[in-house]
Amino acid sequence: MAVKPIALSFKDNKEDMELYEWIISHSNKSGFIKDTLRLVKESEVDKKNIKKEESVRSDLIDINF
Repeated sequence: MAVKPIALSFKDNKEDMELYEWIISHSNKSGFIKDTLRLVKESEVDKKNIKKEESVRSDLIDINF
């Protein structure tokens, strides 16, 4: 399976230019971006798991007999 590259565009504003400069300051730009995206993905998965656990809980008191 061929994987296509993903291009990012940056606007000519302070926020985007700071982000661009931060990214290009890393020698392995592709690896840095993928590592950063993996961290975000993992945190989203963790949030989904927490929400699932909260939805399973009931408001009933567990007397634990």
